[in-house]
Amino acid sequence: MEQNQTKTKIKTFYLKFYSIIKIFVLLILFLLTSCEKKYDKVIDPIQNKPPIISNLIAPDTLNLSTDTLKIIISIRAIDYDGKEDIQSVFFNSYLPDGSPSRSNPILMYDDGNLIVNGDQIANDGIYSRIIILPPNTTKGKYRFEFQAIDKKNARSNIINHFIVVK
Repeated sequence: MEQNQTKTKIKTFYLKFYSIIKIFVLLILFLLTSCEKKYDKVIDPIQNKPPIISNLIAPDTLNLSTDTLKIIISIRAIDYDGKEDIQSVFFNSYLPDGSPSRSNPILMYDDGNLIVNGDQIANDGIYSRIIILPPNTTKGKYRFEFQAIDKKNARSNIINHFIVVK
């Protein structure tokens, strides 16, 4: 009889122990699933933002003379991923007949080299380029298309500008 009572006690102990473990596991599962925050979309903390160009400084009209004209064109470029993320700032130029210039794309510089590139201050976010127009330049309306690209090849907005050469 004592043996039966011992078996019953052991059985009861295991049933209680099993119930406690089961409740503990269910509680853990409940806490893990109910505390989870739901998101509508996946947020990538390493998202790349494209550069932005603005504040173009360029003439609207140029009058040719017997001397070669040198003009400086400048544009601001920023990248919210850091200025070191900008790979290049450039423009494409289009002749009065609409055909692209053979020199496209034409790089702009933020190197502080005023004499060679027309840039006054290095690393200030303002990119510049000297354009040289000899006296025999074709007269007409030229289109300039400015853009920047970052190191992940994201492209900025485009700014179009027209210069009339007379």
